[in-house]
Amino acid sequence: MDEMDEKIKTYITHNKGAEWGLIRAPDVDLRGKPTNCYLEDHCSLHIQMFADNFMNYAPPYSQESAIGIVMAVGNIGQKLDRSIDSRKGTFLSRDGGFTWSEIAKIPLIYEMGDHGALLVAAPNHESTKQIRYSWDEGKTW
Repeated sequence: MDEMDEKIKTYITHNKGAEWGLIRAPDVDLRGKPTNCYLEDHCSLHIQMFADNFMNYAPPYSQESAIGIVMAVGNIGQKLDRSIDSRKGTFLSRDGGFTWSEIAKIPLIYEMGDHGALLVAAPNHESTKQIRYSWDEGKTW
């Protein structure tokens, strides 16, 4: 691991780049347990992007017709965890990235339809005969 690995963090803007900030992690995980991750403690949500994607995770995804809905693979912590054995989860925002919730403890691939009302996801790195879906913008799966 090189020195750069210790510095990669994900930032977000909501005003066309005038201001950037770390992404606030969800308050609780998928199972309702507190994440205990606070910006004040230099802990945030870090999203896996295209440029550094040797594991072929699904990229952050949104559609113009699904206003505010964003799905992404990432990790919670002080930096983006790039190690092969890192624990990545799948996260969902329904408000354009202001708040996030964990929807899976594993990386998923995903798609959306019906202006974001229908969300479909499946494991990204393993065979499956089942898919996950939501009819209410990811509130329930």
